[in-house]
Amino acid sequence: MVVSAEFLGLLLLLTSAAALGLSIVIDVGRVSAEKAKEGLAQRTYEKKRAALAEWRQKTERKRVDLTTLQARLTEFTGRRHKTQSELKALEYSKIELVHEVGDTDGDTDVYWAQLGVSEAFAQLDRKDIVFSRQIWEYRNVVHILANSADQAHATLHMAFGQRNGLASSPVVPLALAPDPVAEQDGSA
Repeated sequence: MVVSAEFLGLLLLLTSAAALGLSIVIDVGRVSAEKAKEGLAQRTYEKKRAALAEWRQKTERKRVDLTTLQARLTEFTGRRHKTQSELKALEYSKIELVHEVGDTDGDTDVYWAQLGVSEAFAQLDRKDIVFSRQIWEYRNVVHILANSADQAHATLHMAFGQRNGLASSPVVPLALAPDPVAEQDGSA
């Protein structure tokens, strides 16, 4: 068989066209595969971006919740300290130490005075302080057995004087002594 130049040219043209078509098909396949990979990567990126935005929202909500809880904790801690202080003050106001001085000879009256510490109390030497320092944290009153208010006043100052770092309220008959419960209610 004799092959002519035209036939060879046509065969070469067909082969070139087939190769070009095959090359285009392969390139289109590669491009579409790359586009598919890019689309998949874009969807993965969008999912991760949405998840990140959701986590940021959750984190912000948790931060706000934490701030709110810290504020509540601070408030409740303050309330607790205030309540404990009030309980201690109430405890101290309910405890009343009564000191009795004077003689019970004859027909004596009972007088009342409240004791407290003076400004010099903290600087006094321990030997000059009557009883223990801790009892002066409570309400201290004196019942004085005496024939007159002047005698009761003198007895009080002999037993609990300025040298001990103590100060007293005015001496009154026991019947006129203020009620500690009414004083506590009045100061609240």
